Amino acid sequence: MYYEKSKQDIIFDRNQLQMICVDDLVPEDHLLRRIENIVDFSFIYKLTKEYYSQDNGRPCLDTVILFKIVLLNFLTGKNSVRATLEETKVNLAYRWFLGLGVTSLVPNHSTFSQNYIRRYSGTKVFEKIFSVIVTKIIEAGLADPSVIFVDGTHIKANANKHKSIKKQVRVIADQYQKELEKEVDEFRELNGRDKYHDDSNDDGMIDDKTGEIVERKDDTKVVTLSTTDPDAGMFVKGEHERQFAYVDQVACDRHGWILAFEVNPGNMHDSKAFLPFFEHKLAWLNPKTICCDAGYVSAYLAYQIQKHNINFLVPYVRPKGREQLFGKKQFDYYIEADSYLCPGRKELLPWNITKDGSIEYKIHKDECGACIDKPICLKQYSFKTIRRHIYEDCLEQTRAYRLTPEGKELYKLRKETIERVFAEGKEKHGLRFTRYKGREKNTDMRALLYACLNIKKLANHFKRFASIQDNMNLQMA
Repeated sequence: MYYEKSKQDIIFDRNQLQMICVDDLVPEDHLLRRIENIVDFSFIYKLTKEYYSQDNGRPCLDTVILFKIVLLNFLTGKNSVRATLEETKVNLAYRWFLGLGVTSLVPNHSTFSQNYIRRYSGTKVFEKIFSVIVTKIIEAGLADPSVIFVDGTHIKANANKHKSIKKQVRVIADQYQKELEKEVDEFRELNGRDKYHDDSNDDGMIDDKTGEIVERKDDTKVVTLSTTDPDAGMFVKGEHERQFAYVDQVACDRHGWILAFEVNPGNMHDSKAFLPFFEHKLAWLNPKTICCDAGYVSAYLAYQIQKHNINFLVPYVRPKGREQLFGKKQFDYYIEADSYLCPGRKELLPWNITKDGSIEYKIHKDECGACIDKPICLKQYSFKTIRRHIYEDCLEQTRAYRLTPEGKELYKLRKETIERVFAEGKEKHGLRFTRYKGREKNTDMRALLYACLNIKKLANHFKRFASIQDNMNLQMA
């Protein structure tokens, strides 16, 4: 027999008073509870103390609550702080994490933005928060910086691609480019040639034929500049749609802990952004190996990394263009004589060096004699030319390391580490696009986002290894 319950049996009396504890309403295995039990956020008070007056003005919103709002926003993957705070009004776990009672007023959504504008804009407090968390994770022995995986990911900017202008900008050579130019000029002087770059005239180049100073071709270039967010760069890759974007250089260890990051315009190539990132963010970690993808394959990068006694691990990159019948692979290089020998055992000697640091080894067709391969090898040219970068030996050392058992095993971890970091960030935590404008604010917000990913990983780590949690006291103080 069908029994229909009365209304009184089904609906709870909404006006009934009950004595409850908010702490009892948050499950023991809830992510926010695990985070609160592991991380002591009081270190934020020390980092932000200088931005507040101790004896003037009205009482402010608790600083830890202020930053927890943004961390909660990234943890939940919401599109805005407003959406997170609206959810907080009805979500007891959010209220518990922020330290708000059931009847406490939830802060206004503009509270953080106004505090950012008035207190934190132009400071390094966000990066300091990220650094404190990373440092404590390393000190606890959870992260292993001996092997670092580096890659870049593009993040769509909050800018309309149709609102742009074409602008001619001056290309300023960085310190690494100047170092390379200096070595190229020294090589030319040793071989009795004029320097490419004139130190007395940074705006001029020496013409190789006439010896006269001419305007540098790479001094200026035309770029597409966003009128909405000028710091973003136009990003075009393969068949992807043209769009303004930022590119994040991110480094993690073999366990997936994010150790460092840097935000750059989307039109900056990974290989160009890497060296400043390495010098400022990675060198202090003293890694033994740095693993990157094919976009970082460069003789000059290999030289700079190996100069610090660090192994540079990159994949094999197939040479561009058609494979030549008598290409570089068919010529043997002898380091003692600094020359190449062709299959017919004729010697190619250093002749010149290009502006990008490639030494040209040449032999004239008259010296080839009656070689049977001469028509195919030389074709219609008077010289046979083989190019070798001045740091080619560093690249060869990189290739040799890639083929070792250690190199093969480490490179397999790349897809399980840095690629997984990007996948989780984009799928669950809003890393696919940014709602902030300007490189400075994107850097600040990304510091909290990557700190959030580390904190979440920390909570999940101790969930899997509860016994470790009992023996460790990881306090961010």
